[in-house]
Amino acid sequence: MDDMNQTASSKDAIRTVNSRAYGSFQVTESQIYHFPRGLIGLHEFKDFALIQVDDGPFHILHALNDELSFILLPAHLGAENYGFQIDRPTVELLAIRQPEDVNTFLIVNAIDDELFVNLKAPVLAAPGSRRGCQFVIDDPAYPIRHPLIRKEGS
Repeated sequence: MDDMNQTASSKDAIRTVNSRAYGSFQVTESQIYHFPRGLIGLHEFKDFALIQVDDGPFHILHALNDELSFILLPAHLGAENYGFQIDRPTVELLAIRQPEDVNTFLIVNAIDDELFVNLKAPVLAAPGSRRGCQFVIDDPAYPIRHPLIRKEGS
């Protein structure tokens, strides 16, 4: 995984992750997020590395102790006018004080050579607390499979 731009240098690394999909890579403490509730349907997985791929927009969310991984895209790149309210328990879980304290990502899925993003259940990551969660939005306007449209110039 030499092409991941945020792969830790050996002096900063605190953990090596071995992945069949991405090879071995090292991560620093700032790249490790604890998900107290796990992810939807995957509650047993609590600790993940969040790594940006190359200089592009995609990130990998990889379980530290398993082969489980997801491709993520910052929400502002996956859907226009995407916004929602975070409830008080989620604010407390993430230990955030303002909306800018959290990064919102969409899980990317490939189905029949098309890319889709999940608008219904974004992944929230708070760099300050290094906590994360998957947040379910109760709004029928946000589908689980929203086509990812390539914008001109990207």
